[in-house]
Amino acid sequence: MSAHIVKVRGRHGTKSLDITIPAKLSEKYNIKVGDLFKVKINNEDETLIIKYELIYKNK
Repeated sequence: MSAHIVKVRGRHGTKSLDITIPAKLSEKYNIKVGDLFKVKINNEDETLIIKYELIYKNK
């Protein structure tokens, strides 16, 4: 699997940040607007891993 580079973007008026899902991945895995993901963070050995688990598929 090839690496995909994404950029974290800020939102105007809030401290929330967005991480982009590349179009190739959203098409390949049928990720749509409104899908819900649970976020898990692992920060060990100076490596930050952010893991998203799909918990609801928007129809």
